[in-house]
Amino acid sequence: MASLLLLVVAVCLQPSESFVLHGQPSTVSTTTTRLAAHRHLFEDDFSQLSRRQACQQAAMATTTGLILPRSARAATEDQTKTVPTVQLGDSSLEVSRTIQGHWQLAGGHGKIREADALANMEAHYKAGITTLDTADIYGPSEIIMGKFMAKQPNAIPCTKFCCFRFLDEITRDEVRQRITKACEKLQVAKLPLVQYFWLRYDVKKYVDVALWLTELKEEGLIQEIGATNFDLPKLKELKKAGVPIVSHQVQLSALDRRPIQSGMADWCAAEKISLIAFGTVGSGILSQRYLGKPAPTQEQKNTASMRMYSNTAARFGSWSLVQEVLQTMDAIANQVRRDGRCAECTIANVAQRYILQTPAVASVLIGVRNQDHIAENVRTHSFELRQDETDAIDAVVAKRKGPEGDVWDIERGSL
Repeated sequence: MASLLLLVVAVCLQPSESFVLHGQPSTVSTTTTRLAAHRHLFEDDFSQLSRRQACQQAAMATTTGLILPRSARAATEDQTKTVPTVQLGDSSLEVSRTIQGHWQLAGGHGKIREADALANMEAHYKAGITTLDTADIYGPSEIIMGKFMAKQPNAIPCTKFCCFRFLDEITRDEVRQRITKACEKLQVAKLPLVQYFWLRYDVKKYVDVALWLTELKEEGLIQEIGATNFDLPKLKELKKAGVPIVSHQVQLSALDRRPIQSGMADWCAAEKISLIAFGTVGSGILSQRYLGKPAPTQEQKNTASMRMYSNTAARFGSWSLVQEVLQTMDAIANQVRRDGRCAECTIANVAQRYILQTPAVASVLIGVRNQDHIAENVRTHSFELRQDETDAIDAVVAKRKGPEGDVWDIERGSL
């Protein structure tokens, strides 16, 4: 049947005229020899049709999918369910536009069995969420992820190099040892992305440590270097020192606009530094779960992430303002469903798309404690918000009271 489609289209087109088949540009030549050679494939069905009628029927069959064999239709449907990838900065490293977040393996999110964690990684990977995020401080996360990497070596594990204590005592040898240890835990020869965090700016060694990481990149232990939760002046300082930063992981959502209001997003876009946004749904606060409902109770703040994002929501403004954001996103989700852009669009989908369509944002990072939201998170990539829809969210978000300052200022104690 695929040959039949090619031949019928060939009849309808001029010699060497181009057309698109399954999204791939193709060229057919309408030579008499090729048509004659395959005449037996289609003459029973099409011998009585005029050229115009043949074109019409071929077009109808193509648009309805009837001309495709079952296996080809299934493959086409599968392609619509995958998550796109994107290059980080001007590097060659490609990551999925939704990234698996594994902070929960550090503790503070209830007990999680290793077998369940591995099953979550596998299920998300098979759905197209092929990039995983962890950190050297996330308990056994790197070790568990390494076991997953042994089975799925094409996955992209992104880790962090976090500096919290004894900052003035960190040495070049310690940096090497920690990076080598991360390679061993993740079972990779080279770390695809190391995201660098430094807690206290009064200890000025953060540039030296970043340059030591750069040396390890040049040696081949690290593929790319990113940052996480730096403010804009310090990020500029690292860049000026020659640290080849390709990404910056930050909290960014409708409730936390610090990367926008500080000018970081615009600067990163100009410098070709990709933003990786976490907190886009705020542990479910920006979802149907809280539409028309009271604010999370103390009992509901039973995980580290829910406590953090509840604090973000409180700084954003009153709970009624959070509800106004939810109502606006719900109305947009309804419109997206009515338009046929995404038949099952949810508030969480709108919240994620709102961030994905922000300049410089490459990916959103979603916590994956279980497999409950895989299909929903994949659907985020099946539609786009219109300008009037992002404008509507902007108008509500503009009423916020906070969070104030630059990225991670509050958490770092700078405010």
